Amino acid sequence: MQSALASQLLLLKLGLGVEVSSFKTLLEYLRSHLELRGTKYLCLEGGCGACIVNVTKHSGGESQRVNSCLVSTISCDVWDVTTIEDISGRLEGYHPLQVTLAENNGSQCGYCTPG
Repeated sequence: MQSALASQLLLLKLGLGVEVSSFKTLLEYLRSHLELRGTKYLCLEGGCGACIVNVTKHSGGESQRVNSCLVSTISCDVWDVTTIEDISGRLEGYHPLQVTLAENNGSQCGYCTPG
């Protein structure tokens, strides 16, 4: 049986160094360790989009979407990860994406397209 290799990484979401298993995905880490459950488990193959998060891989770089179910946590060193929890809500004021959905009668089931 393989042991879970551990390594230090800087997760910008927390702004501190954390120890993670190299066998955990970013999705597992977000949900189980950070308790950010807006990013969902569904197909675990990168096809459904339920686990998508926005990341910036280095300071000043362009952000991109990644399927967090396919990304090893160990590869996220110094990534700035944005999850659905980071998009504003009713109290803080709605994000432009939320406003656009509402204005165009868009609907979401709340599971595969959280937020």
